[in-house]
Amino acid sequence: MATEAQKAAFRRRLRQEREAAEQTQMGLSLKIGVSRSAVWQWEEGKSVPTEANVAALEKELRLQPGALSILLGYLPAGAVEREMVSVIEALEADPKLGERERELLAAMYRQLVKQREASGEST
Repeated sequence: MATEAQKAAFRRRLRQEREAAEQTQMGLSLKIGVSRSAVWQWEEGKSVPTEANVAALEKELRLQPGALSILLGYLPAGAVEREMVSVIEALEADPKLGERERELLAAMYRQLVKQREASGEST
């Protein structure tokens, strides 16, 4: 069972990633085969998805496998091998940042990545 802190980290990250992917709750729910209400409940911390639904979310949002699962304690911290921690994961883990600061920094990071990708595609 996920702790309140795990649920909070998961719901923040899910909302951030869904919005960054320019998905609505309804659109995301249709793509992974759940109700819009289920996605809303996950983002509000009212419930948590099953491991299978988390895997579907990761795939649909084009995240690394385990990126959301680990937040709910579904995978042990070392189960997902990575060369480095993502910027978003570092923001989520930093206790010195509040929710608003995390959202602002994540939005700035995503915008910089989009600009870089756009300039790389046109060269």
